[in-house]
Amino acid sequence: MTSRQPRPTAPTTAPSSAISVVAGLSAVPLTVLVYSALLGLGVHRHAPPHALSLAATAMVFGPALLAALPAGAYRWVALTTTQLVWSITLLLCLPIYFPGERAQAVTTGLTLLGVGGQDSSMARSVADILPAEPELSVPEVPEAVAIVEPVLPDPVPLTDSQIALPYEGEGRRLSVPVAFEHAGNDQEISMMLDTGATYTTLPSKLLAELGVKYRDEDPIVTLHTANGERKARIVLMERVWLGDLALDNVAIAVCEECESSDNKGLLGLNVSGNFNLFIDADRREVVFTRRPTSDRHLDVSPFLHTTATFSRFPGGRIEVRVRMDNTSEHTVDRAVARVTCREESWQVELTDIQPGTQGQHRTRLPTHVPCESYRIALDQAWW
Repeated sequence: MTSRQPRPTAPTTAPSSAISVVAGLSAVPLTVLVYSALLGLGVHRHAPPHALSLAATAMVFGPALLAALPAGAYRWVALTTTQLVWSITLLLCLPIYFPGERAQAVTTGLTLLGVGGQDSSMARSVADILPAEPELSVPEVPEAVAIVEPVLPDPVPLTDSQIALPYEGEGRRLSVPVAFEHAGNDQEISMMLDTGATYTTLPSKLLAELGVKYRDEDPIVTLHTANGERKARIVLMERVWLGDLALDNVAIAVCEECESSDNKGLLGLNVSGNFNLFIDADRREVVFTRRPTSDRHLDVSPFLHTTATFSRFPGGRIEVRVRMDNTSEHTVDRAVARVTCREESWQVELTDIQPGTQGQHRTRLPTHVPCESYRIALDQAWW
């Protein structure tokens, strides 16, 4: 009886060893690159060194080690091939989660690992030879910041001569609420606060709604508007209110072009000039404080025509007779004319000028060097 000899089996270690060597040699540079990239990304985000090292090591080498543990005789094959595949996967995924950061991260990481010493030129050269980073995503869109309204201090208490009005707009286009009262009618409208306008303006339609009637005696003035010079009729409004502060007998220029989609007209100096203004930008308010020394000559002057005649007497005496014609329907309680000769000026005061009448006053000028011509102008006036 003959015995049967078992057939020899082919060795299995040679192919697996070859695969392990090839995979290991291919994985080394890729592993170094991805490990350097993770180090660089962490450094750029100011991560603590110990946490950065542990995280990068676990992320790069952890999956390969876990795959090799149950592989038995094929442990090295599993380790090297898994490491190769995992390194390629991480390098491909970096542009998705960290777009545009790979090259700089690799340069920083290689420098930290001592590639080329402290000189990062070699590390930059390595990063430069990497394939162009694909544009797979964009950086994280920043989150909108919630608007937190500042906590304002309590407002300063206002006196009886002050009012705070809310404003709208920015820069030179501030709008404030203004109330107009005439002939038993009243309206509150939005007016643009214009310190460059002499007179407050309103359109004719709104004046008609308030019951303002035109007269032949109404004066005509020239307005300098954004659209050029305009001739405008001046009428008197019975009362203008800024909050609970009132001005009586206010001159209003009839101006259609001064109206806009946001404002019915301009709040001019004949109103605002009677107050000191303070703009509280935090509260978006304009504080009006009544001036104790203001007068109403801007409102009175269109209706009070001022003239003068001068008489010279032997010995240098000069007298002036000032005449003021009141064409308005209201009494001018007091008016002060300014007489000017060169650099010298004197005032002449008239009082109680009734509607439709002429007031006059003769006075002697102080001794001075006579002028060939004198100037006369209304300086102050009050209703």
